[in-house]
Amino acid sequence: MRIPPETAKLVSALAERDAAIASLQALIASLQGTIAALESALTNHASENELLKRRLYGTKSERSGTSELQLTLGNLLADQAKLQAELDALTKQPTETTGENSPPAPAPEPASPPPPPEEAESEKPRPKGRRDLSASKLPRVVVEIRDGGAEASGGRLIDWETSYQLMFQRACFKVLVKKVAKYEVSVHGAARVMVAPSPKPLFPRAMLHTSVLAWLAVQKFALGVPNYRLERHVSAMGESLDRSTMCRNLEGLGSTLGATIVHAMLRDAIETCSVLSTDATGAAIQPGARDGGPKRACKKGHFFTIVADRDHVLFSYVERHTQDAVASLFKGFRGYLQSDASSVYDILDRGHAGADPPVLLVGCWAHTRRYFFEAAICKYPIGVAGLTRIRAIYVADNALAHMPPIERTRERLTRVLPLVDEFFAWVRTTARATLGRTLATKALGYAENQEQELRRVFLDGRLPLDNTRSERALRTIVVGRKNWLFYGSDLHAHAAAALFSLVASCRLHDLDPQIYLEDVLRLLPTWPKDRYLELAPKNWVATRARLDPDELEAPLGDVTVPPPLALIPA
Repeated sequence: MRIPPETAKLVSALAERDAAIASLQALIASLQGTIAALESALTNHASENELLKRRLYGTKSERSGTSELQLTLGNLLADQAKLQAELDALTKQPTETTGENSPPAPAPEPASPPPPPEEAESEKPRPKGRRDLSASKLPRVVVEIRDGGAEASGGRLIDWETSYQLMFQRACFKVLVKKVAKYEVSVHGAARVMVAPSPKPLFPRAMLHTSVLAWLAVQKFALGVPNYRLERHVSAMGESLDRSTMCRNLEGLGSTLGATIVHAMLRDAIETCSVLSTDATGAAIQPGARDGGPKRACKKGHFFTIVADRDHVLFSYVERHTQDAVASLFKGFRGYLQSDASSVYDILDRGHAGADPPVLLVGCWAHTRRYFFEAAICKYPIGVAGLTRIRAIYVADNALAHMPPIERTRERLTRVLPLVDEFFAWVRTTARATLGRTLATKALGYAENQEQELRRVFLDGRLPLDNTRSERALRTIVVGRKNWLFYGSDLHAHAAAALFSLVASCRLHDLDPQIYLEDVLRLLPTWPKDRYLELAPKNWVATRARLDPDELEAPLGDVTVPPPLALIPA
């Protein structure tokens, strides 16, 4: 059948039109995809800008009090009252067992935002007025101001008008002169010279006394004062002590304490403690000497902190933040390890090639809250809703903090678990209905992925909701990183970790780290090697009470080692 030319021309024109339409549709689809990508990028950049402005000009805290949210997030709290009413219904617990003849429950009061955490959770009264120095346990310097004329004319002293001020007397360096007696004695009729036996020193031929080493360690690793500032401070006190001498002596001190007391503390934490909290941060390490060529840049090492129950605060330096380093650090541990969601800890959850039972990794609710906080700052309603739910979980759990672990475990299942179930149900429902890659979807994804680890806080009442205690311990490392910029070598970083550990553990047990280090350094040369744990801050009060105070106060001399101490159980 022959197609007329007009028809063929029309068909060809229609085909060209369809092809042009298809091409335009493809171009439109491509442009729509580009526009969507640009809008997503613009949204993400706007969120990053909001977070940066917050970090530069706003408070650094993550408090989620209602007043703060209202000031920060404007009108995004319109549905908060309804949400809070639902949470109040979940958190409200009956005070007595309800029976058939029990009166009906009173009608719920109108929902109101919960009080800020500072008011709801803290029961300590805030100090008012001037501090009463008469109750201080510090040494007293009494100055009597008399009137000679009144006393000379027969005035009778009837009382004193007493006032108090906080006083400071500047410390000073002294030179310790060690004189060892020499005797001429007769041995088989011949004259011989005998030298009196000296106490065993911790560092033979050392120029610095252990009291100076303790002072330097506290200044640097407790107060964050770098060596060049210490050099100036010592010079102002009338003595010359260069920073290289400080560095060498502190490295030797840290290495000695790390191989003795801190090693015993770490083994005690791994073998006897049930709950460990850990976190890590980076640090710059100065490379070694290089023959010729340009200078090498500093490499990056990592400090881990381990908070062991309420016994120890430990630091450990590793050259690489890897699973092998984590497996070596926690080898032999059996219990709960609370950490962030870093993948380096996954090897502990899986076990070591089937040889060890897996460590139970516990999630951190503070990290979960942090992602919702960032989303809320960037005006995402999901962030506000997530913060409100997580805050309700914290309020319910903080009410149980005073309970023994067994009772707290039981009460958590009744009071806190319903809130957690409701939170994760909301997360799953909201995540399915929320598209794109934003801070809101990031917060939902983190919570959904970490659900199993976050729920493990219900396994043991000793587990806190979050890992913030290890993050607080890491602040010391961060302060040092800002003040002295880098560590001289891997060996120096290992030594610094040991000194950080003892200083932090002294603070945990309310010990003065300088007095503690002065006393411990006197004991180390003669202390039995299998009893170093008795010198740990956890056991130091009991150990020191069994020592001769006169021997311990002397700047030199042996200290009598008491019988073994029955250590405090973990």
